Amino acid sequence: MTTVLPEATATKPPIQRSEPMLVAMRDPAADRTAVEWAAARAAALDVPLTVLHAIADPSLMPPGRLYGDEVIAGRVMVSREASRVVHQHPGLRISTYLHCGDVVEALLGLSTAAPMIVVGADRRDPVSGEFKGSVALQVALNSSTPVAVVPPAYGYRTDSSQPGGGVVVGVDGSEVSRAALLRAADEAHTSGTALTVVTALGSSPQRMAVGASPMLLAVRTRYPDLLVSWIVDDLHTPAEALALYGTGSDLLVIGRHGSGARSAMSLGSVTHTLLLEPPCPTLVLTRRELERPEDGSTPAGE
Repeated sequence: MTTVLPEATATKPPIQRSEPMLVAMRDPAADRTAVEWAAARAAALDVPLTVLHAIADPSLMPPGRLYGDEVIAGRVMVSREASRVVHQHPGLRISTYLHCGDVVEALLGLSTAAPMIVVGADRRDPVSGEFKGSVALQVALNSSTPVAVVPPAYGYRTDSSQPGGGVVVGVDGSEVSRAALLRAADEAHTSGTALTVVTALGSSPQRMAVGASPMLLAVRTRYPDLLVSWIVDDLHTPAEALALYGTGSDLLVIGRHGSGARSAMSLGSVTHTLLLEPPCPTLVLTRRELERPEDGSTPAGE
């Protein structure tokens, strides 16, 4: 079942930010899409961007390799990447940060001040099919600021008239999904696009019967001109439904269940599944988003 609310024109108000967004670049080939997505977003919102690259701790260097050479190579690589994206976005304010040590610890240490952290999706080994590391999962699990995970195969739409696009959010009636819905509405309004709200009935149909209408009414009250579609899916699991409707979208917004643990399973099964293979750039909300004021204003630094 699909309910489409009346169509209207979305606006794009100016947004003021002071702290830079943060994007991790582990290697140029694998994380280029994440860097480009972060640069495009930072340029559109007129906020600064910091490109972070981490090199191994000196104690972990293989014998025969000079640590100084690694530092120089890291600096050259991250500087070249910053120069490349500035060429694409001439007005972008960009800086680089070279960290000696674990990339997850570096990102989490900077997450308090950054309005958003952007990372590439964790990669599979082409032979075994196993995931190589869990940077995206660990950062999404422990960050105090929202985390965007960008898949390597994400393709940018250059024409807004093309099918697809827009912002997608999953709603199950919980406070976490309420926060995700409000943030998704903010994202759709700011980018001048449509919002698709997805409810998989297998998740919690009784709770949704009580919570869905007031939640959507809150969005309509805040953004009366926003085009909103509500899809009720009774064929797929929540993870399957969000992967289906998220494919080809500009952004998928999901909430994080659980916090402060080091086990990736503490993310919740839906979030964990979607972050392993995100269908599009996926924004994971954290505890900070749940503490937003009731009037919908954004806390400083976000």
